[in-house]
Amino acid sequence: MVKRNLWTREDIQRALALYLSTPFGQIHSGNPRIIDLARQIGRTPSAIALKMSNLAGIDESLDRKGMVNSSALDKQVWKEFLTAPENVVAVSEAMHENILYTQTNYPEAYSFGEGTNQTAQTTQRRGQNLFRRTILTSYGSRCALTDLDDPRLLVASHIIGWAEQAQTRLNPHNGICLNALHDRAFDKHLISFGEKYELLVDRNLPSKTSELLHRVKHQKLRMPERFLPSQDFLETHRQQFYA
Repeated sequence: MVKRNLWTREDIQRALALYLSTPFGQIHSGNPRIIDLARQIGRTPSAIALKMSNLAGIDESLDRKGMVNSSALDKQVWKEFLTAPENVVAVSEAMHENILYTQTNYPEAYSFGEGTNQTAQTTQRRGQNLFRRTILTSYGSRCALTDLDDPRLLVASHIIGWAEQAQTRLNPHNGICLNALHDRAFDKHLISFGEKYELLVDRNLPSKTSELLHRVKHQKLRMPERFLPSQDFLETHRQQFYA
């Protein structure tokens, strides 16, 4: 009897990490990233693609469904990711050579005389890379307001800020893909989004600033392929917007 090569929890977590950053239409055995993961864990590309389709089948945020024969362990790993994504983050970082997101905090001391060099402090945000890939993939790597499509100018914006609530930091329903300007305004609560996802702009802004922030293609957020922004999270953001 041939021994079955059963899927382990970590193998499923690896497939999930890849699923989160792969557009639905690219889940197939010819995808180079799927081929690479298959090589890493000793499976066929077809098996990886099938497992990712099984995960799509239990992804309630996806309007198109994958396979429906997901295992109990598939469902458990998916549930664990939504509530405590640390393990998926760990395997994702291993798959991407442990490259961690770095945020630079510029020093508050400035010299207005001769230029000097100072060492900037950095803070590592574990899991931010996976969060960014997930959010940009969900929005087709286009800003949800302007359709800007250069990744260098796109941000995976947190609805509830990273420092505000630890348990929502990596929740994909806590993210929106925005361009750098609207991300900054969103982070500062100068804009928000209503119960119908319509753009809200602070009425007290200077006229030119207000005009620029209103100059968008979509007056309502363009909806992502998966992981719709949580209205509960947006309500928390709106409370600070109206404060």
